[in-house]
Amino acid sequence: MDWSLIWTAVGGIAQALAAIATFLAVFVALRLGKREDQRSLQTRYDDARPILQITSFAKEIPVHQGSQSELDWSKQPKIDVCNVGNGPAFNIKSVIYGPEATAVPNAASGSWSYRSDEKENHWYHWTTDAVKQGETKQLAYDFAEPFGPNKFSEANKYITPKDHKQKPIPFNAPKQPLSQPTTKEPKCVCRVTITYHDIFHRKHASIYDLVFRQGWQVVAFIDDIISDLGDLVA
Repeated sequence: MDWSLIWTAVGGIAQALAAIATFLAVFVALRLGKREDQRSLQTRYDDARPILQITSFAKEIPVHQGSQSELDWSKQPKIDVCNVGNGPAFNIKSVIYGPEATAVPNAASGSWSYRSDEKENHWYHWTTDAVKQGETKQLAYDFAEPFGPNKFSEANKYITPKDHKQKPIPFNAPKQPLSQPTTKEPKCVCRVTITYHDIFHRKHASIYDLVFRQGWQVVAFIDDIISDLGDLVA
């Protein structure tokens, strides 16, 4: 038996194992370094993250006096928003849509039916304001005329998070129930969608529903969305 050949083979295997161990150590170090860089970057993002919160009273949304769950599109709403986040918000745009279908009572029969002809109606705020951290600003809205600007295709009437952990959120509020509103079946009067940027040019959204006789309810604060309202407009 030639022991020199055996020891040469053993030495080769040892060298190969050492090379593999070195490669794995470098790979793990790189992965840990990348993960630490991602944590550091996310911390920077969090430290500059704006969050716009609606602070107006629900009465700032114009509704018909005869039915306070129906929007009065002939008037122009104004909404106060406060930046409760950690950094300034830029390029603020917003739209207000009604429900996917509005429930209206029939005075003669006492039954309810849907009126969906107002589904595309909306107000828009398009002056790209900036709101500093802790600042409150009023957003004034205009009605989107049928043949005017600020229209959205049906496919673009959604806010979509980049991480896809949440489903896309539509601009329209949910359909109203075909009955008097209850705690289990709230009646949404409208939905407010606000998009804005941070100092890193990342895009975010605040989405609220106005619920009949209950006031504003948060639908979502979305960190890092794919497209803002300016990207989605036709």
